[in-house]
Amino acid sequence: MNEKTTIDSLEIISEMAKVSKLTNKINDKFYKRFKLTRIQFTALGFLYVVGETGYSLSEISEKLDITKPSASTLIDRMVKLSMVERVSNKEDRRRIRIIITSYGKEIMEEALKLNEEFKKKSLSFLTEEERLTFYKLLLKIKNNLIKDYEE
Repeated sequence: MNEKTTIDSLEIISEMAKVSKLTNKINDKFYKRFKLTRIQFTALGFLYVVGETGYSLSEISEKLDITKPSASTLIDRMVKLSMVERVSNKEDRRRIRIIITSYGKEIMEEALKLNEEFKKKSLSFLTEEERLTFYKLLLKIKNNLIKDYEE
């Protein structure tokens, strides 16, 4: 098999897009296992990490980069699924925190175990040195894209 000595940038970008699409497909299957959407899983993850302090609806909307009405709809659905609850502040009932329930924690703990397996399998064929090089290259690409297109 002949190894390429040069490669067009478009080919690299195309392969990156394919890897991203494949990763999203695998992740979507993962979320479906828990009857969650990607954004529900992400929100649940944020709430799992922050613990008992929870987040306000505004904080959730900011973290997920969605509008407050979208965040409200998302949380309504998650409350119906018993994954999170709205808790009023004792001093000011207008202030509401969104907190993960014990059921939501169970889901996240199971998901984290499975996710750990996925992470091990997905890059296990690379040496530690190759992973480090790959990571540095990804950061370099990301930072260059930010510099060139987000300023």
